[in-house]
Amino acid sequence: MNSFGMDKFSVEIDDVLRPIVPDFLGSRSNDCMLIQQLLGEGNYDQIRLLAHRMKGTGGSYGFDAISEIGEIIETASLAADRETIRTQLQRLEDYLERVSVVYVQS
Repeated sequence: MNSFGMDKFSVEIDDVLRPIVPDFLGSRSNDCMLIQQLLGEGNYDQIRLLAHRMKGTGGSYGFDAISEIGEIIETASLAADRETIRTQLQRLEDYLERVSVVYVQS
């Protein structure tokens, strides 16, 4: 069992972000694949850059967990901590698979 449990869960997002949230989440899925590849190459600098962007943008879109995961991956990349990166990458993949966006009017 992962830290988010087994079921889908909802995140409320301001309706003004509706046009860009699907692309944002899709980009995070692409980041998962890219980080996996970079991890195989031992390219911690690029992993750190991707994680830093996640950390900075996740909360801006209303996805605080993505920012938290990005911060942990960023720190782990500085230490070349493969296991923590793998664990957080799985956590991000699980989050993306199960998150359901509910748009709300501000």
